[in-house]
Amino acid sequence: MKTATIIDLIVDFNVHTQSMNHIIKQQHISQRMRRRLKNNGIITINGQPATWDTLVHGGDHLLMKLSPEQEFSRTKMNLDIVYEDEYILAVNKAASILMHPTSTVRDETLANGVLYYYDETEQAHDFHPVHRLDKDTSGIVIIAKTSVVQHAFDKQHTKFQKVYDAIVEGAMPSQSLTIKWPIRRKSGSIIERCCTLIGKPARTDVTVLTRNIVSQPVQMDTNVNTRQILTHVQCVLHTGRTHQIRVHLSHVGFPLAGDDLYGGHLDYINRQALHAGYLAFTHPMTQEFIELRAPMPTDMENLLHL
Repeated sequence: MKTATIIDLIVDFNVHTQSMNHIIKQQHISQRMRRRLKNNGIITINGQPATWDTLVHGGDHLLMKLSPEQEFSRTKMNLDIVYEDEYILAVNKAASILMHPTSTVRDETLANGVLYYYDETEQAHDFHPVHRLDKDTSGIVIIAKTSVVQHAFDKQHTKFQKVYDAIVEGAMPSQSLTIKWPIRRKSGSIIERCCTLIGKPARTDVTVLTRNIVSQPVQMDTNVNTRQILTHVQCVLHTGRTHQIRVHLSHVGFPLAGDDLYGGHLDYINRQALHAGYLAFTHPMTQEFIELRAPMPTDMENLLHL
């Protein structure tokens, strides 16, 4: 099984002799990961085998490796990479792609594709998603290349600015709307969510961009075409509840086109018309402010020109 590099650093020359554990804590590594490194890690100092009890001096080259907890298969995939550096990979995920393998789907997920890409580019990294998108939601996702980087996002409480493109059924009566309904899992379902006063706080800001009037398919019982208005909106998330945008928009009477779980229809698109098109954040390792954009995919763009 491939080993992944967790730490590769030159200790500052001004640092006094310290314990291995103290050095590791300074690298924003979680307690759980420190235990794994202590029990199963491969540690070298200046190229020589070392143990958890070896003292570390200023100027030492410390290298720690660990076998991944789970090994996924590799799948060749045309990744749409919107940003990459030595710490993170940002991918514009296509709709219909799962984030990672499940008990029933083992291949053709984003994790399989990213690991294939790492192998092809000779990068000894694992799959550590910083956040996730539903299978049928497209858009930008951030993958940390190591658990250290993933933990740094959590440790520093990294704030993300997230803007989603959505196409809803119906004509929203105002140009902007703030939805603050709390959300929780719907009783009796392991998937569906609902708005309820006893849920967790959730806020979505909605701005109308354009509207498009389209003809619905002929109704077999009436033989008459009806008219449907599709509205292109942008949604800014202030919280990250499961299915938040889908649930909020459905709750106020404007379900996403293609979202049959929450009241939308499959007349024009066979998945929820939702795309994570903009993401901004302060990089936890470099402190650089990063802005990422990904244009709407063709299936959503087509809804605006029917």
